[in-house]
Amino acid sequence: MRKTVVFMISFILLISCHITSFADNPRQNSIFELYSVEGRYEDSAGNTESYSYHVPQIFSETPVAKEINTEIADRYGKRVEEQFENMDGGYSLWSWHTEWHSYWDGSKLFLLISADENGGFKDYAVYGYDFDTDSRVTNENILEQRGINTEVYKVNLREKAQLMFEDMYASVPQESRENIGYYSQLEKTISDENVEAAVLFVDGIGELEAVMRIYSLAGADWYYHLVTPFAYG
Repeated sequence: MRKTVVFMISFILLISCHITSFADNPRQNSIFELYSVEGRYEDSAGNTESYSYHVPQIFSETPVAKEINTEIADRYGKRVEEQFENMDGGYSLWSWHTEWHSYWDGSKLFLLISADENGGFKDYAVYGYDFDTDSRVTNENILEQRGINTEVYKVNLREKAQLMFEDMYASVPQESRENIGYYSQLEKTISDENVEAAVLFVDGIGELEAVMRIYSLAGADWYYHLVTPFAYG
């Protein structure tokens, strides 16, 4: 019942409250929210925190759109349901915020979704969908449309990821780096496997960004970051 009520409210309020896009698009109302819930919660231990859950869906019955919707619901909708169950039981929440942004490139929609977790981890995902062809938008599609060679893209992304890693840990003394795994984590960050796993999208000003794992020296083994593979003037 909770899902049905949220769906009805969010479909009515969506356009005025939550979408961002780099350009007006007549299909902007082709997105609705599976969940649109905000409030404050106090668990049985007296911990109080604000929560905000917004999970998007594509308003289409075409096969690929339905497939993407199922993936989003499985990854982010189930996460929200788990928080609801914790609230019902008075337990602490392990994820307080889920949000999304939409970006358009002609008929192509990019949904960038993120959800935080306790401990500072943020789960990112990008879903690219072309309304004209009912197909997913892949890295290869984006690069081909812009006339960018795949190998050139990989070289640039690897360089930018390395720079990001080095900037993040610039304060680590040279003599300590081997002992704390600096070089092994850097190698994982710029590995072929990690570069190829990055997911491209067209951002809010029409430029390319990638969701990519940057390996860490503390906390989780890696964290998602937004990496810009090309410098724009």
